[in-house]
Amino acid sequence: MAILRFDGFLPNEETPEEFELFRKVSSECFKKLEGDLTFYFVESYKRFDIKTNTTGKNYTEIRNMLDDYSYLLM
Repeated sequence: MAILRFDGFLPNEETPEEFELFRKVSSECFKKLEGDLTFYFVESYKRFDIKTNTTGKNYTEIRNMLDDYSYLLM
């Protein structure tokens, strides 16, 4: 199972709804991957980008694993 990390918010900061939804969706979509994925939230776009990827999959492959492409930057 891939180790998923999410950068962007301190524990005392309020997180946007998109952040919590993506955490749930991504844990299900990427559970068969091996390696690490670190995502960070880009506030101005209300989407995520990949900071670290050691899964062996490229950005497009990871994006295509999601049912809803709107979570990641293009």
